Amino acid sequence: MTQQSFFDKLQQALKGELYHDDLHRSIYATDASNYQIMPVAVVMPKDENDVIRCLQFCREYGVPLLGRGGGTSLVGQTVAEAVVLDFTKYMNNVVEVNAEESWAWVQAGVVRDVLNDSLKPDGLHFAPDPATSSRATVGGMIANNSSGTRSIMYGKTSDHVLELRVLLSDGTICHFKDLSSEEMESKCEQKDREGSIYRGILQLTRQYEAQIKERFPKIMRRVGAYALDNFGPEQHWNMSQILLGSEGTLGIILSAKIRLVENPIAQALCVVHFEDFFDSISHIAYINRFGPASVELLDKLLVQRSRENIETRRYCDFVEGNPGGVLVVEFYGANLAEAQSKAHFLADSLRTDRIAYAWPVLTEKSQIEAVFTIRKKGLGLLMGVKGNRKPIAFIEDAAVPVEHLADYIREVYEVCHKHGTEVVAYAHASVGLLHVKPLLDLRDKGDIERMKRISEDVLQLVIKYKGSWSGEHGDGLARSPYNRTFFGDDLMEAFDKVKRLFDPLHLLNPGKIVDSPPVDQNLRYGTQYQDAAYKSMFHFRDEGGFADSVHLCNGVGECRKQNGGSMCPSFRATKEEKDSTRGRANALRMALSGQLDREGLNSPALADALDLCLSCKACKSECPSNVDMSKLKSEVLHHRNRQNGLNFKSKLIRNQNQIGSMFTGALAPMVNTVMRTRLFRYLLEKISGLDRRRVLPLYRTDRFTFTNPREPGPKAVVLYADTYMRLHEPNIGYKAKKVLEHLGYQVFVVDKGCCQRPAISKGLLDVAKQKGEATFEIFEKYFNKDIPVLICEPSCASAFRDDLPDLIDDEKWGQMVQNHVFLLEDFLVKEAAEGKIALNSLITKGEYLLHAHCHQKSMFTSKAIHKIFGASEGVVLREIESGCCGMAGSFGYEKSIMNFPGELPKQLYYLHWKTQGKMKFLSLRVFRAAIRYMILAQENPVIGWNVVRTLRANNSWL
Repeated sequence: MTQQSFFDKLQQALKGELYHDDLHRSIYATDASNYQIMPVAVVMPKDENDVIRCLQFCREYGVPLLGRGGGTSLVGQTVAEAVVLDFTKYMNNVVEVNAEESWAWVQAGVVRDVLNDSLKPDGLHFAPDPATSSRATVGGMIANNSSGTRSIMYGKTSDHVLELRVLLSDGTICHFKDLSSEEMESKCEQKDREGSIYRGILQLTRQYEAQIKERFPKIMRRVGAYALDNFGPEQHWNMSQILLGSEGTLGIILSAKIRLVENPIAQALCVVHFEDFFDSISHIAYINRFGPASVELLDKLLVQRSRENIETRRYCDFVEGNPGGVLVVEFYGANLAEAQSKAHFLADSLRTDRIAYAWPVLTEKSQIEAVFTIRKKGLGLLMGVKGNRKPIAFIEDAAVPVEHLADYIREVYEVCHKHGTEVVAYAHASVGLLHVKPLLDLRDKGDIERMKRISEDVLQLVIKYKGSWSGEHGDGLARSPYNRTFFGDDLMEAFDKVKRLFDPLHLLNPGKIVDSPPVDQNLRYGTQYQDAAYKSMFHFRDEGGFADSVHLCNGVGECRKQNGGSMCPSFRATKEEKDSTRGRANALRMALSGQLDREGLNSPALADALDLCLSCKACKSECPSNVDMSKLKSEVLHHRNRQNGLNFKSKLIRNQNQIGSMFTGALAPMVNTVMRTRLFRYLLEKISGLDRRRVLPLYRTDRFTFTNPREPGPKAVVLYADTYMRLHEPNIGYKAKKVLEHLGYQVFVVDKGCCQRPAISKGLLDVAKQKGEATFEIFEKYFNKDIPVLICEPSCASAFRDDLPDLIDDEKWGQMVQNHVFLLEDFLVKEAAEGKIALNSLITKGEYLLHAHCHQKSMFTSKAIHKIFGASEGVVLREIESGCCGMAGSFGYEKSIMNFPGELPKQLYYLHWKTQGKMKFLSLRVFRAAIRYMILAQENPVIGWNVVRTLRANNSWL
């Protein structure tokens, strides 16, 4: 049978999707590790029957199979030359919850944080909390035996798994659970596949009992190899335990019954600051005596990166001075007073014993969330270090007894320095596990050799201190080659027998734990890796160049989160890896290096990956490495435009400012009438791809008019009249000008030039560069007089402050814009903080809902709006927890995406309808577009139109 006929027959047997094109294979070839292996195909199973059918085909034709969740492995567990089963799109349900008995049955693809959100009404949660909990699946956590921040209190995933439904490589489905001695004997007497497994494991544990006792680590944080030490003669037998940490090499996890624990009632932090890094880790045992729920280490580089990062610098207020190491010590209590008392008791004791130099105690929820945001984003932040050398995961997972931690880490640093590389460390100090990462460039032959030598030397240190070679991240491709050295020949023989017992044909995730390739094979980069030469239009100054900007993505998958923030809106809608920032970055890297196809940046596959990117810029701030996919997409579109020429739609968008200037005023009624007609919309769809169901923004007969003062006074400001303000909604300009004058400002209006956001979004970068510089030159006379330029539209502000300065050759504009261009609300809050104005007279009493603009959230935050509304009495402002409205630029007008199932802020129209129009809305340009989109998508046209009518009747537009 040919490969194509294999795929055809497999697809016919599946209800879910099967992909075997170069794009999908490329983006599933990597995870968050240093490794890359091209899979055979990718399957998104709809249900268990799809998984069974896929296994049957793979078994029949000898094709390996790999189960995958969030794909956040740091050591290469989730890459293989196999058919990849992605459980996250469909098999992600909570099947049953028993709150009284504190357990739940869940499918393998359910995300840990999504699960816990659903459990909040019951006051319960699934306790293991890896840093990737916003996208890590329960199935992946079981396969990896994940733990996380609070393992000193909750242990590992293995402490919370009660039962498993597992598909074996021959098609047998086993239900593993706790067995009594009588039930165990009965299982061993069975003549089927399940019985042979019980007999085989029992025999192995007896045969290798002495070696298991001698060679397995005696510390809690150990997950390497197969957990034969869980099957002693005096232990309860639950075959689930052999699957935990087996990395999908023994069976495919379908669903799990998991233990739930009560949510902590109150928590408090004591943040202990040390001048010296080694001094911080030498006091872990001392701090553990106070009974913390967790003790997490932040090292100097992580603190520095957090202060530099756009997203995380807003969370760094808790850091005092410039510490060499910070220990975040967490306490739980039955109430806030109890938790706070524990934290203060530690702080007082440290102060008395003259340990550390600062011990602030934090109890506010926002403060605590800020600290753990920094901790959870640690990996991505460190991977964003500039230069070819990055912190590499390969010795990062070793754990040693806490009393030896300081000595062990000191020797590890000495090893790394001996081999000529710097090193960073952070994470789970309370349990003797610091993620130690040497900085290496795995495109450099010398650094690859350093990686191997450092591994060998550090492994001997782990053995010396009676630690664990793998504490939570598993073996994968990075540590499996060293299992023989760590466990010895006899236990490796036992592990081989376990593999053959469960998977005699070696179909399941080959090359992990046993029979692994050398550590330097299958590297994502390697010495042969080379990017094609490409001269970009953007300078990518902060990133170090276009190629370095592409390589910022390290695969940690923050863009796959399904709750909180805005990234990535198209992924949240489709649940497709290719529609995540990580998927797009991988596709771009593969295209740039010639591994996707022969078309380079002009690749149709790359265009497909970028197609649903809304350019919302959420990744610019929410990605720990600040991958700016919006800018990267613009660069690729620019290249495609140069290669293929401009289509009519791009020309229309490029010239919309000039067209609008012609049609605004006396011609507006006639033009608007024509644009509303079915014939015009039909013809426009045919020639431009703009959907006929959409009516283009209508023009106004009354332009935004103004009279500028002759000379600037002491409180002069510039109000920039953007395209929408000039041509479509002049009331925005009038109200902004009125607010400023009410506050005593002398307002100059600039209605010339354009921010070039439309041109940038379509890759018309030569146009954007030329016209953007001309706009800056208009601003220059105000910049030179230190007069601020105020922007109402966040996407204009982001273009001025972020995109154009990096596009234009003259670097002077970057600093000038940063010092002088502000969002209107940000400027007002800044002025109020300096005592120049009062904000308490701006807002009338009432309740308001805010749906913040994507560029506002990503580049500026909505804090200023909250402060303005919070300054007035009787005013309540609530920001709706929603992602992107899906209306970025021309995205919501294009026929190809009109049926795109985007994440829409349904709360907007529902709440307004529920309150009978009594609530007012901010960012209503976005809101109105979202409502129109809902109507066209036939989500709920009756309510949608009612809301629009209500808003118009109340004149509620801002």
